[in-house]
Parts: sequence; C-alpha cells; structure tokens
Amino acid sequence: MSLERLEITPFAVIVGEVLQMRRTGSLTIVRTPPRKVLYWSQGELVLITSESRDDSLGEFLVRRGILTPSSAAQLDTADSTDVVLKFHETGLLDLSSRQTLLREWVNSLFIPLFSLDEGTTAFNDETAIDPDKRVFLQSTAALVLEGIRSITNGLVLRRSLGDLKREIEVARDSRFTIEGVPLTEPERVIASHLTGPQTIEAFLRRFTNDSVTAARVVIGMLALGIFGDVGYQQQQQSPSSASMDEMQRDLELLAAIGANDQRSLRAVALSRQIRSIDHYTLLNAPRAATRTQIVAAGEDMKKRYDPDTYPPVVRDAVLTILRHIDDAVQTLSDPTRRSSYDKLLQAPSRRGGIDGGIQQRITQRSIASQNFAKARELTISGDYYGAIVLLKQAVQYAPDLTEAWFLLGTCQERNPKWRREAAESYQMALSLDPNHVETLISLGDLYRSEGMTGRAQTCYEDVLKIRPENAIAAKRLKEIKRR
Repeated sequence: MSLERLEITPFAVIVGEVLQMRRTGSLTIVRTPPRKVLYWSQGELVLITSESRDDSLGEFLVRRGILTPSSAAQLDTADSTDVVLKFHETGLLDLSSRQTLLREWVNSLFIPLFSLDEGTTAFNDETAIDPDKRVFLQSTAALVLEGIRSITNGLVLRRSLGDLKREIEVARDSRFTIEGVPLTEPERVIASHLTGPQTIEAFLRRFTNDSVTAARVVIGMLALGIFGDVGYQQQQQSPSSASMDEMQRDLELLAAIGANDQRSLRAVALSRQIRSIDHYTLLNAPRAATRTQIVAAGEDMKKRYDPDTYPPVVRDAVLTILRHIDDAVQTLSDPTRRSSYDKLLQAPSRRGGIDGGIQQRITQRSIASQNFAKARELTISGDYYGAIVLLKQAVQYAPDLTEAWFLLGTCQERNPKWRREAAESYQMALSLDPNHVETLISLGDLYRSEGMTGRAQTCYEDVLKIRPENAIAAKRLKEIKRR
C-alpha cells in the first residue's frame, strides 16, 4: 500500500503515476465524507464507488430521468462494485445507451477530484475487478485532461506544478504524444513550444497572457508522461552495453566498406535513418501521387538497391531498405491504409521530418494488422495459443481494433481457464463497437455456459434490438425462456 497526502501530492500527480505505470488495483480517497474508491486495470480507470448516496448510479439515473426512485433502489447491493453488472442485467435501454450513461456517471465522480486541496489517498496493488463490473471508458487520458481543465483553485494548480525550478523536456518513451491526445488548439500550441530542456518557471513565463492555461497544459503533459523531468530522461538514455556494441559494429562496417565506395556508405546511412523517414520521402513521391506513380517509384527504388549490386558486407543494410520500400508501396497503394497513414502525418514535426512518435505508431499499427491477419490463419489451422500470442500484441499496438479483441476472446474461450479473460476481451470489443452483434452473441453464449442466464439473456435481447431478424439470438433467447 502507498499513502499520500493531497496537500503534498495533488490528485493530478497521483493519477498520472497510476496511468504511466499502468498500475492495477484500487485508489481510496479519504476526505471529510464521502470516501471514494477508484478501481484501475493496467492504468485505465474502470469504476468509481462512493459512500455518498448522492454519488450512486441509481441517484444519477434518477436525476437523468431514466429511473424512478423506487426502481433505482434495486441497484443497491452489498458489494458496491456490482452496480454496473446489475444495471446491465436490468436490460434497460440498449447496450450503447447504458454504456454512455455509465461513462457520464464515472465522469461526474472523477473530474471533481482534481480540485481537492486536502485529504489522504491509499493505493493498493490487487487483482483487477471482473470485466462485467467495469465501466469501459473511451479514454482515461482524455478524462484526466478534462479533470485538470476543471481546476480553478490557484493553490491546487500551484501544488500540481511541483518545483518550478526543475527542468522538463518532451519524453522519448511516452505512451502518448501531443498529437495523439485530445487537446484544444490553444493547448496544443502551448505544448508544442517545449522544444528543448527548460525549467517549468521559464516555460510558463512565455505565456503571461494565458498563464492559467499554460499551467494546466504543463500539469496535463506531466500527468500523461508526454513531458518528463530532464534528469530522469538522461538517466533513461544513458548508453547501454547494447548500444555501445552497435556503435562498434558500425565502425567495423564502415572500415570494411572503405571511403571510396560512396554508394555503399549512402546505403548504410539510409538504413540507419529509415525509421525516421516517411513513406513519401523514401519513395521520392509527392503526397498527391497516384497508385501507378507509387508502384513505379517503388520499382525504381528496388532497382537502385538491388542486393546483387552491393558488396556482401552491406547486404543486411540493403535488405532493410527493401523491406521499408515494400511497406511504403503496400501502404500507399492501398486507399484505406493510405488514408490512415496520411492522418498520422497531418501534424508537422518540429524537427522538419516525420515525428518519431508518429513513426512508431505507424510501425506498430502495421505490426498489429499483420499479427491480426496471421492470427486468423492460425485459428483456421487450430493453433489458438499461437493466435492469442499474436492478438495480444495486436491489441497492445492498436487497441481500437474491434475485430482483434473479438477474435482474441473467441480464442481465449477455447480454454476453460481463460474464460474470464475472454469475457474481458469481448467487453473491450463492445466498448469500441456496442453494436457488434457477433461479440454480443459470443458473450451471451459464454455467460450461458457459465450458468449466468440473466446476463446471457441481456446480451441476446441487445442483439435483437440491433438486428430484430437475427435468428441465432432469437433461438438462444427462446431456449432460455423455455427453461
């Protein structure tokens, strides 16, 4: 257990640590009543409970005109973490509407916590609560930014900034980027001004006309790990034995090539820089290039870097270039993949080239797509464990792939010991697409096999609300009612 006083460590800082370290467990906040408990799974907020009746889901739904006071009382339970499950089991409204209301309820409890100026918090590392009991938020990071924007207390803002003399810079290993989080345009402009190490105090002085917004931006970027302390960054980037070995290999390679073979030297240099070069630049093609022009540019590049025309010592470097050329042609010649790629390139880099964070996400998304395609092949051949390994990396790199979550759930369900994980994967798929009929049926079947007919019935009923003609859901529902 870790204890903190909010007077010393503000809520935004505590939440930032949970988010960045991807902690799983419960964060209890004790202030003059009520007492609240926040439940986390891998750094994502999944539920909030409170001792105050006014904070309950039932009262929230009464205020929204969804339930009457008498029906709201039916959501009361001895275990406060069961409230989400009980709400779903009522079958009230469709699944999408229920999930929207649950998100709004959690938002209403979470955002005010950022303004607390006193109290005690305690974090307990423990097993995550069951998937059926969770609220699947669309983005905890977005909710954190919204909470920081709500801070109006100057004392809380000042405490959340911490030591103004400490130097900060853009983090190299953050799971988030300035372009990838929902900042307003003025906030994004402010955040983009941090181009090198600078004290918080000096950075804030640049925005005297809007110092409060600038302070909130700094707090938000630090909470999400987009900004980090310079000392920590330098510690993380100290040369490792692996990087030193790589430098030694490069020196030996350059010595073997010799100064006269400029063509080979240029190939090696390109292979080392290629991860920071966008596809259009690599192919020397304009952004408006047609598919035919893209393919032709790729063929020209392949001829230029034909491995047979290079000495064996640089063969690996040339093969690396060819792999990236193939990836560039495949991406830019496919309209759907090209559209997604272009969106990632819309935000210009401060260094004039493709942003490292964007390049990393492009690479990861490509890996995710390849893993998903290979996993589908493995499921056909019956290698479900191999598919699970690939799919877990796919959803880690591209957590918005509904079909990958669904396939992961179907593979996990094959093993009776992994049915809890399967239910969680299905829930993640539904949080992305509440109308995904196949997932609803699979989740209903899973519940039914575990003897939870009430939950199964709700899933089948939701299917029929989406597709009244669905014969599978109708048959399953009829079988349950017959019993």
